Amino acid sequence: MLQHSKILRSRDAWKRKAVQRAEALREQKKAHKRARQSIAQLKAEVRALEQAVEKKSPPASSVVGSDLTEADQVRTLCVMLVLQAAVSFRSVPRILGLFQTHARAGDGWVPHFTSVINWSLRIGLGLL
Repeated sequence: MLQHSKILRSRDAWKRKAVQRAEALREQKKAHKRARQSIAQLKAEVRALEQAVEKKSPPASSVVGSDLTEADQVRTLCVMLVLQAAVSFRSVPRILGLFQTHARAGDGWVPHFTSVINWSLRIGLGLL
């Protein structure tokens, strides 16, 4: 009878484990389905927002300079200060900040010196 009892307990344990696994799998499938629905809904909202932005986009005449936006001009100025004026990376944001406070130019965006380093490295790779 002892062997029969062990077999029954083993079988019952196996059944409980199988039921738990099935429940966990069902819950995982439900969560996955909810996530897919949420992603689809968010994608639809993004599409709607992109269409709204396209309708409200400014005309091409709002681009500053020759095909360069103001951010691109700031980037170019930063790299030129480093390459041609031999200014250190850390002093470029200070110089731009000084220009903006006294000349009241720009929108107040001053890049971090690590950005200037990255832009200069990209220029170097492009020239290489």
